[in-house]
Amino acid sequence: MVSPVLTEHFYTAAFLVREANGFLSRDKGIVLNETSEDVSMDGGLILSLATPVTADFVVSEGNTGNGTIGAITVADGTTPTNYAIAFTAATDFTVTAPNGTALGSGTTGTAFAAGGLSFTITAGTTAFVAGDSFTIVVVPAGPTQYVPYTGGSAAAAILYDRLYVLADTARHVTVISRMAEVNGSELRWDPSVTGAANAATLQAQALAQLATAGVIAR
Repeated sequence: MVSPVLTEHFYTAAFLVREANGFLSRDKGIVLNETSEDVSMDGGLILSLATPVTADFVVSEGNTGNGTIGAITVADGTTPTNYAIAFTAATDFTVTAPNGTALGSGTTGTAFAAGGLSFTITAGTTAFVAGDSFTIVVVPAGPTQYVPYTGGSAAAAILYDRLYVLADTARHVTVISRMAEVNGSELRWDPSVTGAANAATLQAQALAQLATAGVIAR
């Protein structure tokens, strides 16, 4: 007698090794199915943001320099979080993600563009000194919406549970978006990623982007 083949779907949070106390690692949002076919999404699916985001800046107390930041442009798919700007000299600064990853360095009066952020810092009447700083705060412009990660936009979260989404519709979901450790072998990927010639590169890129938000794959 031949035993039947059983397929076990990835169950609720099977990928999750540990998360922060309470529900700090989790967010609620909406996942979109922008295709013309019904789809089933497993828990552990890597997601990108589909929600437009906006940004503002906060001046650190104790700054010597009184310059300011102009309008901040945020690319689609940029992870909503806080980014640190630290001056290393009167006109030079670095931009760092929350996990310490350097996004790049810049100079006052010259447009900075990296990590999905674009802005210009203008010097004031009093020069900046090493140690002066700003925080750029990136937040969703509306209810947080997600789509499966395909490499076109940065990975931003992981689907918590399995769900079925009808064509051209959306479902409310729970996601893991910060301060968590996950099992990399149990993460799920959109077919456009696994079927791509550069699948390994896309997956490595996504894991690095999640790490920026504090979601670490082991």
